[in-house]
Amino acid sequence: MEFNLKSRERSWLVPVAGIVVLILIVVAGYFVWTSFMGDEVKPKVVKKTELPRMANLPPKKETIPPPPPPSYTPDAPALEKARKALREGISPEEALALANSLPESPERADAAFLLLEYAADSGLAPAALLVAHYYDPRDKAPSGTIRKSPASAYEWYTEALAGGQEDAKPRLDQLRSWAEEQAAQGSIEARELLKTWP
Repeated sequence: MEFNLKSRERSWLVPVAGIVVLILIVVAGYFVWTSFMGDEVKPKVVKKTELPRMANLPPKKETIPPPPPPSYTPDAPALEKARKALREGISPEEALALANSLPESPERADAAFLLLEYAADSGLAPAALLVAHYYDPRDKAPSGTIRKSPASAYEWYTEALAGGQEDAKPRLDQLRSWAEEQAAQGSIEARELLKTWP
């Protein structure tokens, strides 16, 4: 009877021993397997110094096609000269002087207009008077590619007069006479202009 009790008390040892043996086999197998496989099993640890640094990479070169050459007429130097002066920060007074000094050429009007408009926008009354001439439908001087606009002419003549340019007063009177004639002939543009006249 005593023998049976002892065997019952130790009966739990057999399954536990089996589990321990199984764990030992797995651990031993892992160590044997890793020793044969070497570095292939171990994950490689990358140090920060081995990572490529994005800041040290040279910038990507994009292939941008060159801009087309400017489509200036053969006598384009006046227009190029005006644009260059404006890019370089010419003063309004210098722009007015340069516009008046440009040599006669087919493109002079456009070059001078660029300079004069800049000077007029800056508050220079003599330039405002000259800009008004470009827009004045009665003015027969070359105006380049600037479209005649009686409303714009009125605005610039008014600004020139407010800036002390007395020559603008007779121009305004002539523009009003022109607008009255055109309105009588049915011009809507002239009628709209006369509505804004004081």
